[in-house]
Amino acid sequence: MDITIIIDRPDLDVLVKKFLLEKLNNNSIGFGIKISSGEENKKTTLVKDSSWFKLFINDSFILNHFSSKSEDYKQLIAELEIFYSLISKKLDEILNHLPSFSSFSVVYNFDKYELSFPFNFLSKDYTKAFESALKFISSLIIDKNEFLIKQIQNAFSEGNNKRIFAYNQEEWKIIDPLGVMTSKLNQNYRENKDLRIKKPHILVNRDNIFKYFVHENNWVLVFDKLETLMTQPNDVSIYSNISDKNLKAAKLFYDNTILPRHKQYHGSFPSEKIQREYFDYFELIIEAVIFSYTSLEAFANICIIDDYEYIVEKDGIKTIYSKIAIERKFSLRDKFKNILKEILHTPDITQTNWWNSFVELEDLRNEIVHSKSSKSEDRYSKLLEKKIFKTVAINRAIIEYYGKFISENKKTLLNEFPYDFAHDEVFPGLMSDENYEKSYKLIHNIKM
Repeated sequence: MDITIIIDRPDLDVLVKKFLLEKLNNNSIGFGIKISSGEENKKTTLVKDSSWFKLFINDSFILNHFSSKSEDYKQLIAELEIFYSLISKKLDEILNHLPSFSSFSVVYNFDKYELSFPFNFLSKDYTKAFESALKFISSLIIDKNEFLIKQIQNAFSEGNNKRIFAYNQEEWKIIDPLGVMTSKLNQNYRENKDLRIKKPHILVNRDNIFKYFVHENNWVLVFDKLETLMTQPNDVSIYSNISDKNLKAAKLFYDNTILPRHKQYHGSFPSEKIQREYFDYFELIIEAVIFSYTSLEAFANICIIDDYEYIVEKDGIKTIYSKIAIERKFSLRDKFKNILKEILHTPDITQTNWWNSFVELEDLRNEIVHSKSSKSEDRYSKLLEKKIFKTVAINRAIIEYYGKFISENKKTLLNEFPYDFAHDEVFPGLMSDENYEKSYKLIHNIKM
């Protein structure tokens, strides 16, 4: 059997036979029909495929028909298009009211997992989506695609070893139920919050994904005999925001005073009033430079996990550096080039489009912090160059660049990653049912 058609209502059997299978009577593709009992849909899960019409694909169909695009395969596609058109109008109307509704789905058993590709979108995309699902299955059977296999294996299971996919921009992507749940909780937490806060801890019961709690990171700041309870800020966000605000203010002066000079080349001897504005500008841009760089220092340090050790071997002697030693002894440039490369598995960052700007930022910051009077005139001249704004703002591009590798290779660091830098996800903690109940009572001060 190449394809088994699974339907969940006996009355649909006639529909499928009359308007699809009779048309394919002389086709070499083997079909079977199975009426589902619907028992598998009774389990409460966050992500499910509720399609009433499923095409269960077997390896023989992929190997003998899809891979070669046989004439029988082409006939199947043509008849499916006609079948879709007969029933799609009503289904599209339902979809407008129930966005999660799926009419059809493609199903395939891979190893111990059942892969479902539900068609919960308008019928005009059905044929393209069908072939895209077959292409995905083919990459597992024929290409042994390791990346896709790992995605399937690592996705959170709601206890049924099913993997549901979503169709977006002409390709199918796996839906991770834990990711969906965490995203909703994180979104609710962020609502009306200042984005400079540290991300919360989200703890989920691995045995029941609907049991969870969100634990905020709070500080008690003690000063001058006062105590202040508040949400912990994210250092990277605070420092970057200081830089952004100062850069924006400095840009106003630059646009109003410096740029007009590039058109007319006059004003070489500014008045006392204008000179005061220059000094105000220098204060703003210097602060922007320092805190742009400081945000990167803070970011690099949060990427160094607590138990990480960096080993340097020289002349047969190994030196092991702990997180504290790395923070103290290594320059930011070395942390990016060597240490974060090892932790996050990044490529050679000296080949990125931001590396040269970072080097300029670091050099300028060092010139400011370690001021030498012999170079002061040259240093202040650099602060007035056109490229200064691009150089200062490069911190955001760098943080977002590393966010991609954190999301792919070190998801636990997402909880330290700042909000509003293109990677707002939170990595949840999973707990057994017993530990979840204990933690919930402890955090909510409920007596055991």
